[in-house]
Amino acid sequence: MKISAVIVSRNDNYGGHLNERATYAINSAIETYDEVFYVDWNSDKHSLIYDIKDNLQLKGNLKHIAIEPSVASILTNYDPHAQKCCEVLARNIAIKRATGDYIVSTNIDIIQPKREDILKLIEEKGTTNFFTTVSRREVEWEYIKKFQGGDYNFSNWNAFRDDAYKTSVPRNKLESTTPGDEYSIINCCGDFQLATKDVWHSIKGFEEDLIYPLYSDTNVQMKAKLNGYDLTGQFTPPLFHINHGSKGWGGGGFAEGINKKANDITKAISKQQESRNSEDWGFSNINIEYETF
Repeated sequence: MKISAVIVSRNDNYGGHLNERATYAINSAIETYDEVFYVDWNSDKHSLIYDIKDNLQLKGNLKHIAIEPSVASILTNYDPHAQKCCEVLARNIAIKRATGDYIVSTNIDIIQPKREDILKLIEEKGTTNFFTTVSRREVEWEYIKKFQGGDYNFSNWNAFRDDAYKTSVPRNKLESTTPGDEYSIINCCGDFQLATKDVWHSIKGFEEDLIYPLYSDTNVQMKAKLNGYDLTGQFTPPLFHINHGSKGWGGGGFAEGINKKANDITKAISKQQESRNSEDWGFSNINIEYETF
């Protein structure tokens, strides 16, 4: 069984210590998954990968796509209010090109679960007709540094994960963030979304007209349920969000002025029926190059 992961970000140091948090996250993804697509969207200088490459434990399964600002503008139809890191488009580019039997859509500050626990989750489902999201557990950056002896110690990142596996406590609470929303299931549902490649392709990935912040992760889960797939929220296996406070893309980045327009909730949720994506979703009609590390 082959599992792919999709991660998107932008080289803007959102939340602070982005390079350090991303190093932990991508190293964990490299170890856990057979294939990892990192899509760097709209970075002003260069891709984040080039800043952290020397601290990554590479083994030939990291595929890197860089969408430069000029190209990002074209792909968002020059909309000045498009999300600076346009997640729906970046994720679809990778989902469309991922080769795994299963695909995980996840984030740049998530320390991934161990592979054997994801395989156990899949086995326990007893079916391939599911779409599931796993609730994150919070860890503080200062706690990680303290555990590592006051240093980043990137080469020993998995010692921290082993410890967090034993000491962390799951949320154990299903919740939604919008009144009347039965689809998000857990808060921050987009930190880990798992389905087969066939399911992702059946629902045509993320809705590509939701180019602003908010509701796109809930929307993709709604699409899965509308298409007859079993939508569930999980509290295991453990995955860990490296907390960066309120700054950054969280909550849409409105407080910091990063983004200034949100997706229309009625369009994203209550009015969603069949996918509005074209047959070329993920820009599958365009040859997009990637490099492998």
